[in-house]
Amino acid sequence: MTRLIMLVFLIVAAVALAAVATSAVARAARDAGAAGRDIVVTTKGTSMQKIAYVALFIVMLGVTSGLLGGL
Repeated sequence: MTRLIMLVFLIVAAVALAAVATSAVARAARDAGAAGRDIVVTTKGTSMQKIAYVALFIVMLGVTSGLLGGL
């Protein structure tokens, strides 16, 4: 019986963790989209600046996937 209760708590905790992660990712995507629109609207930017933003995004993606892969 104790094992069953622990399994239920584990499932509830996993669902809660997934909900928090989904909420955080959705909020980050919404904020990033708003920030991206602000950058495009307020500055015309040079090609070097655009290349730097793309390089930064690629580095951040690589670091994130590396950390997640290591866990």
